[in-house]
Amino acid sequence: MQRELTIEPEASYVIAVKNPQADAPAGAGLPPRQRADLPRRDQERFEGRRSTSADPELLDQEGTEFVLIGAADDVEQELDVRLATEAESPEAAEIFRRLHMPREQHPTEPLTEGEWR
Repeated sequence: MQRELTIEPEASYVIAVKNPQADAPAGAGLPPRQRADLPRRDQERFEGRRSTSADPELLDQEGTEFVLIGAADDVEQELDVRLATEAESPEAAEIFRRLHMPREQHPTEPLTEGEWR
């Protein structure tokens, strides 16, 4: 599938969720009747924009479309979205990689900040 979608084996991409209420270029995306019918609170996340940062809750909705965008120097400006970012040291990243542990499920903040979340 990666080859069919022309996704480079090593590149930086941003995944964004497409606003189901936004118009799509002709021939692109799902027809309006097949697009996600999001609950109001989820639709409000778009704040009138064409896309928003990916969230598993949004991606879990039937008919939700996403786009992969090659990351540029200023992705937030290019996509008109605000991205949540976290700084991670190369050492911490290597530890998680070696242990095959998803960082999202094993936060380091309790160790580094002394607070359990």
